[in-house]
Amino acid sequence: EKEGAARSASPDTLIVRTSTLFAYDPASSNLAMQISDELQAGRVVQIEQDRHDTPTLIDYLAETCARLIQDRMTGVWNVAGRDRVHRSDLGKGLARAMALDPGLVQPPDPDAQKAGQNEFGLETTKLEKALGTQPLTMPEQLRRFRRGWRSATHKKPEIGATGTRAEVLKQEIFDRVAEYYKEVHAPSEFIPYESAVPYAGRVFGEEEMVNLVDSALDFWLTLGPYGDQFEYRMKRYFNSRDFVVVNSGSSANLTAIMTLMSDQIENPLKTGDEVITPAVTFPTTLAPLVHGGMVPVFVDCQIGTYNIDAELMEEAVSPKTRAIFVPHTLGNPCNMDIICDIAERHDLFLIEDSCDALGARYNGQLVGTFGEIATLSFYPAHHMTLGEGGGVIVNNARLGRIARSVRDWGRDCWCASGESNTCGMRFGWDLGELPSGYDHKYTYSNIGYNFKPTDLQAAVGVAQLDRLDGFVADRNANFSRLYTGLERYQDRIVLPRSEEHAEPSWFGFPITVNAGTSKNDLVRTLEKMSIETRSVFGGNITKQPGYMNINSRVSGELTNTDRVARDTFFVGVYPGLGDAQIDFILEQFADFFATN
Repeated sequence: EKEGAARSASPDTLIVRTSTLFAYDPASSNLAMQISDELQAGRVVQIEQDRHDTPTLIDYLAETCARLIQDRMTGVWNVAGRDRVHRSDLGKGLARAMALDPGLVQPPDPDAQKAGQNEFGLETTKLEKALGTQPLTMPEQLRRFRRGWRSATHKKPEIGATGTRAEVLKQEIFDRVAEYYKEVHAPSEFIPYESAVPYAGRVFGEEEMVNLVDSALDFWLTLGPYGDQFEYRMKRYFNSRDFVVVNSGSSANLTAIMTLMSDQIENPLKTGDEVITPAVTFPTTLAPLVHGGMVPVFVDCQIGTYNIDAELMEEAVSPKTRAIFVPHTLGNPCNMDIICDIAERHDLFLIEDSCDALGARYNGQLVGTFGEIATLSFYPAHHMTLGEGGGVIVNNARLGRIARSVRDWGRDCWCASGESNTCGMRFGWDLGELPSGYDHKYTYSNIGYNFKPTDLQAAVGVAQLDRLDGFVADRNANFSRLYTGLERYQDRIVLPRSEEHAEPSWFGFPITVNAGTSKNDLVRTLEKMSIETRSVFGGNITKQPGYMNINSRVSGELTNTDRVARDTFFVGVYPGLGDAQIDFILEQFADFFATN
């Protein structure tokens, strides 16, 4: 009845029928999750032995629906797994895939079984002819399901002395690694005038080292199980449509821009398009625009927030403007009310460079989730680290596969490492002007590179993610102590501020000196005491040697930007700094202002 109503409403309607959906998704109540909940609690699951069906992995359903939409198919289509299997066999297979006891999957009492039709499932001949290949077999679907399960749940194994020889050896190695961490890497005592006070640095424990060794012992090396888990958890953290881990924040920025330049989206970015961005920026926020042949339109910043002055952005819009690319400077969110309004009214792409702002919020919403796409860096100076590493937060469903393609050489195939026929139609595609059925693993629908990190790095990231909330809290606590200690000098310096609705996740503590105070003298005094300082990235990027001659446009004046380049620097607030280091920093400011 509902199908008939849909077809009557529009002859171009696409209707998809499916059967017995399953996936590893704790937020849902599909059959796999029901089995998982019951078996983990040690309870028996009763499933009919004599009922046949064509179970369907939800990932496969989504991918096939996307293909049908891409090919502009209409009418009724059956999308289901290839194999007709007993429901009880499916239940046992799912149990084994989740490392649970399949013996707890049992038939119901004979008296409780319902009489009637037990042959179910869908015929997919029409789909096979249209796509040129067969749907996934049950073993293929279970392999993909297990990969999703491992991505979501994989942890360092808790191995006892009763395991195999290899397991016992692995546990001994883990125990030794933990001892080594305590002996070599445990935090040392701060000694004033002797110990350094870095502006940033890695903060880690034995968990990161054990994960790293665990990955090394698996010897996966390329992005694999830990990478799957890291992407899954970051996607959950942001509640985003996708999350794509890459090898640096710079690669993340390039991936984001190249994704929006893909011919696979409607009206992509192209050479000559204008993109509004601040002149106070990091070079690799700007570099992808330059390499893409776009025209950066520079807007001045605010003193205090050091973000783009959102009040000035409207006048920067021209008929050629296609996007806004804004960094949240030093973990301080931009005015997203104004920026999102401008992007919506002028139909502009919005890209957030959140590399310095992991965990920051605006109006309670995580930065990195406002625009179509956003970026992160996991360099050791940032909120959490993979050593080298970055990430692309994808908030628009159509962009997820493209971003992953750009990261993975530009290939159209989305098979994970070690897999060859995830789509079930490796030799059934007709794309570009290639011969019919050309190998999908060597079909390239985007311009791309290999931007993947290693699984070793992702292993560190999985442990770091467990610390993220604590990292953000520690950074903000250090920021607050510095702010309170420096408030008395507001006639000499400008203290940082944030927007009314912003909840920063501070990367550093920025300071602008007022007239009569020398930034150079203050910075030299701090550095002499081994207190590290940094400039606010590129200062005025238009005056950097590599960017002086790029094709760009300046909207209005860059007065505040020039002042930042001349008078602004920042000191650290990272979690490796304790009360002793913060007190020492404040003492040096006090001495400087007392004698200058």
